This record gives sequence, C-alpha cells and structure tokens, in this order.
Amino acid sequence: MSEFSSPAAREQAYQKAVNAFESRQWSLASDLFETLYQDQQTPELNRYVVASLYHDQKYLVAEQYAAEQNNIYLDSAQHFQLRLDVALKNQQFIFAREFCQVAAERWRAGGLAQVAAAEAEATETLAATQQVIAKQFYHLGDVSFNEQRQRLEHARQLPLEMYLQGVQFLLVDPFLHPLLRADLLEGLMRLRVDQTVKLHWLDNQTYSVAIADLRPVNASQAAAEIQNYLQNELGQQDPMLAANLQQTITLQLMMLYPFIDRVITDPVSWVQTIAGLPVEQQLSEEKVKTMQRWQTTLNRFMAALFGAIGGQNSEKPENE
Repeated sequence: MSEFSSPAAREQAYQKAVNAFESRQWSLASDLFETLYQDQQTPELNRYVVASLYHDQKYLVAEQYAAEQNNIYLDSAQHFQLRLDVALKNQQFIFAREFCQVAAERWRAGGLAQVAAAEAEATETLAATQQVIAKQFYHLGDVSFNEQRQRLEHARQLPLEMYLQGVQFLLVDPFLHPLLRADLLEGLMRLRVDQTVKLHWLDNQTYSVAIADLRPVNASQAAAEIQNYLQNELGQQDPMLAANLQQTITLQLMMLYPFIDRVITDPVSWVQTIAGLPVEQQLSEEKVKTMQRWQTTLNRFMAALFGAIGGQNSEKPENE
C-alpha cells in the first residue's frame, strides 16, 4: 500500500524532497527520499537517497541502499563516483575494485587509483583493525560455516594485497566449505587478478588455476544446458519441480566450480537423476555410478551447509 493518498500527494512530497536536496538540507532530504523510495524503488530515488545519506555522513546506511542497485551507478561518471565514494567511506575495498572493473573503461583507472589511495590511508589509520580482520580471515577453516561467512564479509574491507594473501591460503584449506572456496575463486575473476593460484578441489587434489582463464559459473556449458532444460522442458511439464531444483543445482554448480563441465558431462541426465525422474539418455553403467558418486558428495556438503545455516551443526565438513 502506498505511503501517499494520491499521485498528487506523492508529487508534492517529491518536490519537497528535491528542494531539500538542492538546498543541502541533507538530513531532511534523506528522510523524505527514504519515504519515497519505500513506496517506489526507482533508480532515481535510490541515487537521491544514497547521495543525501552520504552528504549527511550516514555512510553505512548509504552503503546498504546503494548495494540494492549497484548497476544503476554505472550509467554516468557522476553516479559512478558517488557509488565509489560511498564504498570507500565504508572501507569496502574489494567491492570497490570489482565495481571499477565493470565500469566504463574511461573511469576504471581513475577509480582504481582512488581505491589504492584509500587502502593506503586505511593501512596507516586502521592497521591494528586490519591485522585482526586478516588473522581471522586467514584462519577461516577453524570456525563454523556461519562464522566463516561473517569473516568473509569483514575481509572485503582489507586492502587488496592482504586480501589476496588470505584468499590464496584459503583456496588450499581442506576444511573450508567448497561453496566458500568457489566464491573466493570467482571473486578473484571479478577482480581480474592476473595470477595462477593453487586450488584444493572436491576430489582432494590440488590444481593450478589461471585466474585469467576463468569464466563465471553460469558461463559453463553444463550450466547453460541445465537452464535450458529447466526452463524450456521440465519447466513446461512441472514448473514447481523445476523451481525446487533450481536452488539445489545452483549450489552444486558453485561447488563444482571451476571444473563443472569436467563432472557434468550429460546435463539433462544430471538433472533427471537429482529429480528422481527416468533418465532419457542411455548411459553406461560406469557413467551412472560416477554421476551418483558425485551427487552423493555434493549432497553431503549441502547437508552440512543447510545444517550450519539452520544452527543444527557447527562442525566443519570433512572431505572425502
């Protein structure tokens, strides 16, 4: 239900908010624009809310609003700068670097230079805090999954060099949940890190992975074929089943990253096996057993994941 009794009342509130903004009454402007934004979450109102809060030095709340619609800050240099300023005020250095990488090329170098300068300043003024965050980050595998997620979020406030040191250590930590390892690895791709790293994978083997060669999870051939089957075939026959399978398969693809296509060689049969449906494709007995073994491994990690999220199990998952 709208906060306003009529379109005219809403327009009047909007004009009042704009006037407050233009007269630099930041607190009043942010209050008025927040009310308008709760009514309609448009890009324009999001930017007004964020800018008002930023100028009112309410940086954390500004970050929360901006994070709801990051992409709307990529359409102009002014909006890009606002989003970058908000991120840097909150020491969101890793996000800021990722944001610069997806921005227009003509803004990228200047944006990254600002991030580097903010990191250097924070290293001088927040050295003790950064050391605590880094120490907790580097020992992520020692704590429960929920605590791991919290520490990961805090680690995104580290300067790039400290962050990369931790990530490279964690990628070979056998006690870290594979979902988090995959998230860290994909994060390096978003940062466009030009390095080769070691990765402890689901088969308990360690691999060398060139970050420059990585592609997003959904760019794998298996992911594309699975989505096509879910949307255009199974989704037409049983929409509820297709929707229920989506979360499970998304998690499986993440945990198999970056070797998704090495494991899922017959995507449709993979989905049908998970769903308990007849497998249409004729597969060899060995291939069926291999697929079942992989799904058993993934199901065990997912059980550990959901148990941790639900507070039922704080133990670290064990690799096979």
